[in-house]
Amino acid sequence: MTRRRTYVHKQRRPKLPPGLRRLRKEACAGLQAELDETIGELHRRVREIAEKYKKSVAWVRTHLFGGGKSARFVRRELKIRLYDVYVHIKTKELNGDRAVGDKYSLPEIKAKIAKERPNYKNRPREDQEAWIAEYKADKEAKAREPRVNRKGEQQDAAATLKRVSTDLDTLRTRTGVRSVVIAVRPEVLFTMDPFVFCDKHTEEFFSLTLNKTPEQVARLLELSTIHGLGSLARPMPKNAGETRKDTRMRIQQGLDAIITLRYPNEDAPHVQMNYESYDYDIVFKHRVRLVGWTFNNGRFLNPGKLPMDDVHALHDGLLKKSIYWELVPESEVVTAEKRKRPERSDAGEKRTKKKARTATTAGAAKPRKGVRSKSVVSDSSSSSQSGAE
Repeated sequence: MTRRRTYVHKQRRPKLPPGLRRLRKEACAGLQAELDETIGELHRRVREIAEKYKKSVAWVRTHLFGGGKSARFVRRELKIRLYDVYVHIKTKELNGDRAVGDKYSLPEIKAKIAKERPNYKNRPREDQEAWIAEYKADKEAKAREPRVNRKGEQQDAAATLKRVSTDLDTLRTRTGVRSVVIAVRPEVLFTMDPFVFCDKHTEEFFSLTLNKTPEQVARLLELSTIHGLGSLARPMPKNAGETRKDTRMRIQQGLDAIITLRYPNEDAPHVQMNYESYDYDIVFKHRVRLVGWTFNNGRFLNPGKLPMDDVHALHDGLLKKSIYWELVPESEVVTAEKRKRPERSDAGEKRTKKKARTATTAGAAKPRKGVRSKSVVSDSSSSSQSGAE
């Protein structure tokens, strides 16, 4: 076994012939002057472009040189290395069925690859193309996986929107294509302000056509995304009473809509929501049901009698469409008993009949307290006249 030398003598360059260094220096005498002239011309052109198109000098320089993210289009994309692809494929093959503590480490996998014969480079072209396709598919699937926590979601959203805005900005620089991007949070717990990307022309377009700014449109989109499209039709409830009323109204509106679907070829009857006899009057008679009701141990109750926490949860579910009406399938058998009316407290006792009201008693109005009737006033006036005579 050969050993590698640990000490290597420093290589020395041969001496140059006499006068060669001087000749090279004289040949490059004008190099620095030409470089300075080129840099000066470049600075001048950058300033001219910035003044002509109303951009900053830094913006022009960023799009001119390939060092910034905004000039990504002038840089060549990195090619996928076959070695990285094969390491990925080999890792899946070796660690696929192993537990977390028994998996091979990356150095161990690379050592196994180095000892393989034939080498991955000498494999057929078809195998290598299949590896690359599988590698790209895995990377694409990994990019689409849900993030594990809220912080990861917010960081992913911020990075992606920044990348999208940069790409669209450079696209407009290259081709003149105009675009607008509006992104809003999906729920209340997602802490992200509405994202708006557009230029001055697009802002004027929104103002003239919609009479709103892009920021106002983004706020409306955020409102409809979190609370549903129904939140745009009317303002959100402000207190407990309005919340209960709005919840009952949304349940009744959903019932009206599903009843129309239940009777498509005939006049749909008006069905009033019945919370006490829901199983018989709603589900059994019309074969429609409200999905997602988990309050009051699953028994339906008027929202006015529910606790406020349940009312808020019910209201949010109706807005987000997680609580909705649906048609009962024809194959499903529904059975329910008609609700019996509660017995009277005086059941079994003899009740006295009320006196029938006559026409005279029904038409006569009861005089108000402190005000004399017309008949009394007329009698007193006639008696006073007779006494005067």
